[in-house]
Amino acid sequence: MKIRNIFYLVFLAYALASCSNDPEFETAYLNGTITVADSVDDSKDYSGIQLIITYQESATSKVDTIFNKATNANGIVKGKVEFPQKGIYPVFFNRNGNQVATTQFILADNDTLTFSGVLPALNVNFELDSREHRAMETFDRVDRGFKRVAAYIAAGAIEDSLIYDEVLKWSDLYWEIHEKHTETIAANLAASESARLLNTIDKPMMMQRINDALTSEDAIFAAVSFGFPYIAKEKGLDKGISYLDSLSELTEREDLILGLDQKKIEVLYDSSRVDEAKSALEIFEKKYNSKTNAMQWAKNIGYDLAYLAPGFRVPDFSFATQEGDSINSSTLIGKPYIIEITPVASRLYQDQYDRTVVIHQIYQNYDLEIFTIPLDRSEVTVNAFFEERVKHWGVAAFGTFDIQKLIETFNVTDVPTRILVDQNGNIVRKYVASEFTDVIQGMNTVINQSKIES
Repeated sequence: MKIRNIFYLVFLAYALASCSNDPEFETAYLNGTITVADSVDDSKDYSGIQLIITYQESATSKVDTIFNKATNANGIVKGKVEFPQKGIYPVFFNRNGNQVATTQFILADNDTLTFSGVLPALNVNFELDSREHRAMETFDRVDRGFKRVAAYIAAGAIEDSLIYDEVLKWSDLYWEIHEKHTETIAANLAASESARLLNTIDKPMMMQRINDALTSEDAIFAAVSFGFPYIAKEKGLDKGISYLDSLSELTEREDLILGLDQKKIEVLYDSSRVDEAKSALEIFEKKYNSKTNAMQWAKNIGYDLAYLAPGFRVPDFSFATQEGDSINSSTLIGKPYIIEITPVASRLYQDQYDRTVVIHQIYQNYDLEIFTIPLDRSEVTVNAFFEERVKHWGVAAFGTFDIQKLIETFNVTDVPTRILVDQNGNIVRKYVASEFTDVIQGMNTVINQSKIES
């Protein structure tokens, strides 16, 4: 399972993270000049250009306007904006009742944003300066540089003997941003990137940097993403869970604590410690019973714990492949298999497809089968996708399965959803979206189990 609120999309943590019910608002100061090109309006009267900043707590929440002020005749707009917490907020420019440009501001407490631009080409000539913006520009510059180097490494253009030093160099460059631009969003992103790179070459140094960065509670994201897996692997799951508990003690932010509580439940679920996960979920439901999103998450994982946990018998299903073969949960006993439930038009599914092919090729020696059950509305879309590629496994034919029943049975809340089932017909793990990167670990479990049984 995955945490749907935070952790796996790190940048969203800074964008518009959940806040407490009664947040202490922070304040930033705006000082800008927006004018209009003479070719559009030569009156030299630049009044009435509205600057609007909005905030939305969640995708289902209403959009609140936190700043709405118009320029004077000289195009000057000044003021202070109050906001729930440091983050990236959408900005809109309106003139004569029409939206003419959009951008984003990083708002941080006591920061001053100075900006200027000329309509109608604001997307080209807009200039912005602030402490957060300068830090982010530095981060973006280093990040672009590393992405170029990463492409060279992936292409084999850098000798293996040089990769360690090269990765360490870029990790150090990210870390310099963290140290020079303290308490900025860029600093936290840089610390996370530094840790991510060290995760591939020097895990003890990675842990040291994570610990150093934890003076900022936003470093909890890196600690969960990289520190927790390392500790759980080296010292065992119980130590890993204790580490998550220790992270909760570093913050009073409710969204972070909620995310850590979710992570703990999911870790227990994925580790087949179902009873412990259920107990933790009961505590979670009592703790967050007034939060709609948290309770929806609890409902989803509660279903998985009840019916789709590792070791449980896979629910009954049936379909026919495009080749006319009848497939059901009973006929597949004796072989491990993966059921994919997804629109093939899904960008993530398409991005993962080549890797799925490789996994199939590697593990077909262990009788692994894969079946895709497409959720696309059009059969033409499915056929076109596989016509462009070699079809390595069975694809369910339209009309041979009940989409709604399938979605309910396997609790499909995001796509692709995949279920890895062992040769005995028992669930090894459910993988949602990007979690499929962990499937090799699941297949190794299947192989080891097969060796024991034989």
